[in-house]
Amino acid sequence: MVMRAPAEAQTRLLDVLALDTEAIVISRTIVDANAALIALDTDADYQRLVRESEAWADRHDEIERRCEHLESDIRAAKDRIEQDRAREKGSTDSKELTSLEHEIESLERRIAMLEEQELEALTERDEVAGTWNAVKIARDSFHEARADAQNALRSEIDASNRRRAEIITARAEIVATLPSDLIELYERQRERYGVGASHLRAGITSASGVTLTPGQLQDARSADADEVLMCPDSNAILIRTAESGL
Repeated sequence: MVMRAPAEAQTRLLDVLALDTEAIVISRTIVDANAALIALDTDADYQRLVRESEAWADRHDEIERRCEHLESDIRAAKDRIEQDRAREKGSTDSKELTSLEHEIESLERRIAMLEEQELEALTERDEVAGTWNAVKIARDSFHEARADAQNALRSEIDASNRRRAEIITARAEIVATLPSDLIELYERQRERYGVGASHLRAGITSASGVTLTPGQLQDARSADADEVLMCPDSNAILIRTAESGL
């Protein structure tokens, strides 16, 4: 038996469909936001930042000790050169003078090498200090940032719940104007196949994105305007409008 409903009533199913689709998106948004809130309840990220801060502090201390050791070695080498220079001034022994000069040259080369290592260590220390400071800032501001994120998520959930309530009201108002058998069919197909109505646009059904065959389009074209048709691909109610291309 062919079901019939005013064409206008069938078209209004598209409004119901739009509200149902939005409700699904909103429900997912609420679920995701609640999951994010639960994830923020743990201090795992904070503990990670604490461990990172301690690790960078240890690395900074190790480089600082290396810098101090290099500075001490450089100072000792320079002191030794000063001593050798003083000995040179008071010596007349050619062998001793030659030995002292060789030692001074060796110490100068050592100083140059140590100063290069010191420069590299100081550069690394500054880089590590910068990273360590950034981690400490992140650690210290973690709870404030988390509170801001939680408040934003709660606001999103509240807004989504308000919109969902609006959708429920708007949907009920539309459904109240539709023939009961038409809305019952819509709900039944929606429950079974995931979508209750499919808009036919330019020969393509919105529920599946499939183009109807010429024969199927001819059937839709020859059907009465108040005849309720079913989409052959999605099993949803096929809604015909001026955009259907019939």
